[in-house]
Amino acid sequence: MMTPPPSPFAIMPNPPTLAPVELAKSYRLLNHGPTTLVTSAHNGVRNVMAAAWAMPLDFDPPKVLVVVDSRTLTRELIEASAVFALNIPTRAIAETTLAVGTLTGRDGD
Repeated sequence: MMTPPPSPFAIMPNPPTLAPVELAKSYRLLNHGPTTLVTSAHNGVRNVMAAAWAMPLDFDPPKVLVVVDSRTLTRELIEASAVFALNIPTRAIAETTLAVGTLTGRDGD
């Protein structure tokens, strides 16, 4: 039996500072196909998931495409709130990225 990865919050108790990127230039971070973190929230429920399918769709206005399975909590929260954010994780939070790509927010992680 595989041991599940630790909670992302145990791995990263003090998250690194976020670095905002100008929307018009954000496509530069997505063009090389990195794993992204998709954050979502609705009615006090928050979730983070790792996604491998995110890409720039248009430049003016800036648009992105991200694939989120219809059975996930992330999708449920996005559909309820009509809002999500894409984050490009750094190497420093690789373990956290693996954890949020493995665990489900439905279990309270």
